[in-house]
Formats: sequence, C-alpha cells, structure tokens
Amino acid sequence: MEKLTACPACGTGRFQALMTCKDYTVSQELFNIDCCLDCGLEFTNPRPTAAEIGYYYESKDYISHTDEEAPGVVNAIYREVRKVTLKQKRALIEGLMPLGSLLDIGCGTGAFAGNMQKAGWQVTAVEPDREAASSASFQHDLKVYGEAWLEKSTKTFHVVTMWHVLEHVHALKQRFAELGRLVQPGGILVIAVPNPKSVDAKHYGPNWAARDVPRHLYHFPPAMLRKRVVAEGFEVVATKNMHFDPFYVSLLSEKYKSGGGGLVLGFAKGFGFWLKSLLLPDTGSSQIYIFRKTPFI
Repeated sequence: MEKLTACPACGTGRFQALMTCKDYTVSQELFNIDCCLDCGLEFTNPRPTAAEIGYYYESKDYISHTDEEAPGVVNAIYREVRKVTLKQKRALIEGLMPLGSLLDIGCGTGAFAGNMQKAGWQVTAVEPDREAASSASFQHDLKVYGEAWLEKSTKTFHVVTMWHVLEHVHALKQRFAELGRLVQPGGILVIAVPNPKSVDAKHYGPNWAARDVPRHLYHFPPAMLRKRVVAEGFEVVATKNMHFDPFYVSLLSEKYKSGGGGLVLGFAKGFGFWLKSLLLPDTGSSQIYIFRKTPFI
C-alpha cells in the first residue's frame, strides 16, 4: 500500500480524515478517505500501488471493463442502460462538434469508441488493461494504446473523453497536464465522474456505492474539478447530470447497506435523488463536465 503525504491534485500536505469505506466488490477491506484542506480533493489513503491495484478489479461484479454477462439483476440493468447511454454520449459530443478526431482515454472494451468510429470519427483509444484493450481492438477494430502513449504523444484532438476514468488514475497531476496538451485549441474535453457532493452520496455516506474503494482513488467535488481543469487552460462550457446513475448507484448502495436485495427501495430512493438533482445544481449522482480549450492568443 502507498501512504500519500501530499495531495495528488495540488501537491500540498494539508488534509484531514473524512470517512472509512468498505470494498464490497472484491476484498471486503476497509479504506480511509482523506480530504485536502487546500483544493478540496477527496482521495483514498493509503491506496494500492499501480502494481497492486489489479487484484481489486478481479471480480465479475466489476463489469465496466468486461463483455461477460455477470449474474444479478443490478448487472442486467447496467448492461441495458449502457446501450442507451452510448446513444446519449454520441449525441452530446456531436452537439458540441459535428465530426473530427477523438481520443477516448480509458476505453474499456471499446463500446463508446467503436460507436464513434462507426459514425465517422477518427478515433484513437487508450486502455491500460490489456484484456480490455485486446477486446476493444478485436470487437471494434480500434487502434488502442497503453497509458504510456499519453506521455509520449505529440498529437492533438478535436475531442478528448474520459468516461468514469479520471477517478482511477494514479498519476493525477500528470494526467491533468496531459489533458491540457492533448486537446486542440478550441477543442472539447469531456470528463464524467461520480459526485461526492450529490444528494445520494450524502444520504448513504460510507455505503455510497460510487465511493467504490479502492478502485476509485479520487472523489471530485464539482467546484474543485472545474477549478483544476481551468488551471490547465480550459474554460467551462457546461455541467450535466448522468440521469441513470442515481438509480443504479442507489440499487447497489441499498444492497451494501442491508446486505441483501433492496431493489424496490433502491429504485424508489434513486427516483427521489434524481428529482432533487434536477432542482439543485451540482447534486447529480454522477456529472459530465464539458470544457473548451482556450485558443492561443
């Protein structure tokens, strides 16, 4: 395990303990979450090193990087929702920029990147997990690179996307700098992450499924994330809710909290959280942050 003595986002050493959460998916271990007193980032500490983290993804219940049909009602719901969100993501991107080059960082098994490539986009994908990258390449005919490519590449893109990926990246400060370099002036950056300030996060506390320790190394408050990305030369375009997430996250959170089903209660609570997030800004379970790279002056 790696004990952090400096904030992964701003580098200062002033932080305090926030809560302790359980890894319900793989290890059943407890992990602490600290909060930086300077920038507001919440982060798992101590955390598995890059060499150790692979163990914590070894579960069929962790389905975002596999094409296997994991058992269970919640997982079945997730797979059906993923089909709908693929269309929504494409519509979002093409509403910002009709066509061009796209870099999808953390492509998983390539569903989104492959869909955009079929729509005529020039797609490059990055995926650190070799099995997922192989599946993306085979299933969707994608050109997939490892994470090291990001540091070396001199290419720039009209659009760069990270769908529920930034919370998994060990070298966070480096990734922010890479994003500033990879997006063309006037180009678009899209980041989707869980929101630790959401109404469902506050309700469930340590049992909130989107904490997902230790796979989620970071938990980004909305104001903190916007400020940090702006510091890399971007301007904020919009923030949008991911409307299915409060339902899925509540179903899992009820399961963790009660140790059993709770499907009806989880869905009902998810509906309530969804309604509240429509009325109150920055309270969505997961949010999509859209930035535009400031043109050179």
